[in-house]
Amino acid sequence: MRFIRAVILTLPICFGLSISNGIFAAAPALASEDWPLGKITLNTVVPDLSGLNHVPAGVLGSVEVRGSELVFQDGSPARFWGANLQAYAIYFTERDNIQAHAKRLAQLGFNLVRIHHHDSDWVQPNVFGDQSNSTTQLNPDWMSKLDQWVAALKAEGIYIWLDLHVGRRFTAADGVDHFNEIADGAASIDGRGYNYVSDSIERLMREFQSAYLAHENPLTGLSYAQDPAVIAVQLTNENDLTHHFGNRLLPDKDVPAHSAQYMDLAAEFANEHGIDPDVVWRSWEHGLPKVFLTELEKRFNERMREAVLATGFSGLISTTSLWGGMSVAGLPSQTLGSIADAHSYGWEDEVRFDPRERPGFLDWIAIAQIADMPFSETEWNLDVFLAEDRFLAPLRIAATAAHQGWDALMVYGYSQQPLNDPVVPENWSIAGDPAMIWMMPAAALLYRRGHVRPAARTFALCPDSDVFFGQVVSPETSVGIRTIVEQSRLVTCMPETPELPWLIPTDPAALMAESLDLNRSYLTQNAEVVTSDTAEFFRDFGRGLFVVNTATSQIAAGNLQDGPVATTDVTFDVATPMAAVAVQSLDDKPLARSGRVLISISARATPLGPSETDYRIEPVSGQIRVRAQPDLRLTPVDPSFGALADAHHVQDGYHLIDLDKLKGNRWLILE
Repeated sequence: MRFIRAVILTLPICFGLSISNGIFAAAPALASEDWPLGKITLNTVVPDLSGLNHVPAGVLGSVEVRGSELVFQDGSPARFWGANLQAYAIYFTERDNIQAHAKRLAQLGFNLVRIHHHDSDWVQPNVFGDQSNSTTQLNPDWMSKLDQWVAALKAEGIYIWLDLHVGRRFTAADGVDHFNEIADGAASIDGRGYNYVSDSIERLMREFQSAYLAHENPLTGLSYAQDPAVIAVQLTNENDLTHHFGNRLLPDKDVPAHSAQYMDLAAEFANEHGIDPDVVWRSWEHGLPKVFLTELEKRFNERMREAVLATGFSGLISTTSLWGGMSVAGLPSQTLGSIADAHSYGWEDEVRFDPRERPGFLDWIAIAQIADMPFSETEWNLDVFLAEDRFLAPLRIAATAAHQGWDALMVYGYSQQPLNDPVVPENWSIAGDPAMIWMMPAAALLYRRGHVRPAARTFALCPDSDVFFGQVVSPETSVGIRTIVEQSRLVTCMPETPELPWLIPTDPAALMAESLDLNRSYLTQNAEVVTSDTAEFFRDFGRGLFVVNTATSQIAAGNLQDGPVATTDVTFDVATPMAAVAVQSLDDKPLARSGRVLISISARATPLGPSETDYRIEPVSGQIRVRAQPDLRLTPVDPSFGALADAHHVQDGYHLIDLDKLKGNRWLILE
C-alpha cells in the first residue's frame, strides 16, 4: 500500500490503469463523449457544514476516553469525520491555499485531519529536509509548513491526528546498530519489524516523537503536546510482528545480530512460561508464536507510550493499526493505547458482494473494534483506481460507523498532492474527484449528526485463547463475521491468556451482548438483501443497491435504473445506471417538517487523462418526489447556476424535481 502510493506520486500517473495489490490492470472505458465536462476546484461552491464545528478546535477542552466512548473535557460526546492530509500536500501547498483548504474541509463536514507521510523518504524534502544524510533533526523550514496547517485547521474547528512514524527510512549516519546487515548495500533502511528488537531504532523513534511533540508552533503559541486541538497520535503506522514483519527477524533472513536478539527473547519467553523454545520463535505459525510476538509488540508499545506521555501529551494514543488482511491475533497490543485502530480498502462493485461468500471492506474494519475501547479507522477508501461506483463508499461507511458506534473515520485522503492547483486524478486525493466530493457532505451528516441510530443488538466475538491466537479468525474465514456486520454491532473480546498477564480479558457477560458464532450465517440461504437491525438502511446485493431510510436522511445509491426506490418521504425514479441521490434534513427535523433540506447527487465521473483535471461526468436522469413543506423553494448551492424553476414544482404535498433540468447542479437546497 505505501509503495503503491509512492509510485503514484513519483512517477507519471498511468491513466486508464487500476491498481490492485501492486498489479496494474486495464480499467474500463466508462465515459461517453456526450457526457459534459466538469471539475472540482477551490472556486467550486460547496454546501457549508462548517457550523457543525466548534471554533477553534480545542475550545471544549481535550478529548478524553469515557468507557468505550470519546468525550470532550466538558462531557459532550466527541465524534470525528476526518481525512488524511499526506506527503506533498503538507509541504508544498502555499499559505493562502492552506487556509482556503482548511475552510473547504470544514465546509464539507470534516472535523479531523490526520497528518500522514510527513517523514516518508519518497517525499522530498520532508520533515527532515533533505534526508540523504540523516533523519535525526527536524527541519525548521518544513516544520513551519506543518505549523501553518495546524493553525489553519484549528481555526476552522478541525482537530489534528499526528502520526509519529510512517515511512521514515534510517540512514547510516543515524546511528542504527548493525545497519549494514539490514541495508544490504542500500543507503537507507525500513525499520519496521526490527524496531521491536533493536534498541537503537527504538531510541531514534523515541527521540523523534519527543522532539516532534515538543515543537512549539509560533502561530498558536503551543507545542503540539500542549495543544488541545491535537487530539491523537499514532506510535507507528502499519507496523506489526504478528502478521507482516515478524518473519524479518528469523535466522534465515541474513540479519544475524537482529535474529540473535530475537531468538534470545524467544528463549527467555519460553523459559518463563514453560513452553517448548523450539516452538515460540516460529513467527509464521499460529498459536504460541503469535502470543510471543504480541508480547514483543507490547513491550515496545509500552515504552513508546511512556515516552509520549513524558512530553506532557494527554490525548489519545494509538499504537498501530489492524491492516492488510490481519486476523484478530493482531489486536491485543493495541490495548496498550487508548484507542483501537484499523485500515481497510475496498473494491469496485462491493455493493453486489454476497456476505455469505466473500468479505467487504467494512467487515475488516469491524473486527478491530475492541470491546470497552474507543475505535478509529484512520484509513479507508477503495483500492481500485477511480472505481466507477466509488461514491457509494462514503455513504456506506458513514451509515455503518454511526450504526456500529465507531468514534473517528478518516478517508485516505483529502490530498497528497500540492493544493495550489486543481488536483489530478488518483485514489488518494479526493479533493479534486467530483464523484467522491459530491457525497462527502451527505456522509458527514449521516455520521456526525446521528442521522443513523446505533444498532439495536450487539454481538461479541469472544473465542478462547487457543482459537484467538491459534487460528485465522478474520472476515476471510468467518461467515458469521461477514453476515453480522451490516446487521448489528460487533465487538471483539480479548481472551484470557496466561502467557500475557497484562492483557485484561473481556468479561462477555458485562457486555450485554450475544455471542457470535464464527461458522453460522446470519442471513437466510436465499436472501439477497442485508438489513440493519434498526431497519434504517439495507444493501440489496442482488440488485446492487444501497438505501438509507431514516427520519432525517433518505438516500438511494447504486443501480437505480431497475425501477423506482421508495423511502418514507422520497421516491427515487432514476434512469441512470450507477448514481446516488441523498435527501437530508439540515435542521435535524424530520424531512416532512424540515425547513431546510440538502439534496446531493453523484454519478460516474471519468478523468480525461493522467494530467487532466476535467472529468467526463455522467448526467443523472429521472425524477425524485420529496414530501416536504409545500412552501419550500429549490435553489442551487452554487447561485451561479441560476434559477431552477423549470426543474421543480409542488403537487399534492410533494416536491417533484426533474433531474434532467438541473443544469449540472449536484447540490441543491429546499428552503
